[in-house]
Amino acid sequence: MSNDTPAWKMYERLVASFEVEAADMEASVTPNATLLGSISGAQRQIDILVDARWDDGLSRRIIFDAKRRSRKVDVTDVEAFEGLMRDVRASRGVLVCTKGYSEAAEKRAQKSIDIRLLEEDEALEIDHAAVDLCPRCRAEERKPEGLIFWDGQLPLAVGPAWAIIFSGKCDVCRGFAFWCWACGEKNVVPDDTDHECGCEWHWFTERTGDEVTFVLKVEEGEIPLDRRPLR
Repeated sequence: MSNDTPAWKMYERLVASFEVEAADMEASVTPNATLLGSISGAQRQIDILVDARWDDGLSRRIIFDAKRRSRKVDVTDVEAFEGLMRDVRASRGVLVCTKGYSEAAEKRAQKSIDIRLLEEDEALEIDHAAVDLCPRCRAEERKPEGLIFWDGQLPLAVGPAWAIIFSGKCDVCRGFAFWCWACGEKNVVPDDTDHECGCEWHWFTERTGDEVTFVLKVEEGEIPLDRRPLR
């Protein structure tokens, strides 16, 4: 991990890495997501957003807030987080903290909010198989440089052969990424663009209504790989 990565960012990434590892293929994990609040009408930043990968609806929406603080999470923090959940229509929420939480905060959380303790020293170094440095961020010299979180692994029957495809998202430029095992290419496809990999497959993003979708186009048709909600 680069030395210029802020400690709070490393903490968010550690939490995202754990969630990517735990999620199944039906879930799409987006680090550093932005959603338009349904009540406030304002853009709301979400540390980690979990949504259904393909299905419409909000029944699986979970938001994570990674709090790297020198004090315990208190009841005020829980109430503010509950307001964020309502605004982005999350069914569940998870507060992850470094210094623990008060008894009142735990009681106030009730059933829809989990509070988890994650020791700060665990966030000092990330060496995780589910992440890669983002080539787009490197080319654009972004600071901090983004990480791609590979949250999707899809075995696809393409013609007479099988191909393994990984999909993911960058936590800085927010671009969709693919890792094609057939040709070995890893790349990021920014919103509203397309890209041809070494297999001559076309990867593209498109905005439809309230979401951005990531699609692989092959001779047999179009295969949706992932989606990123906007509200």
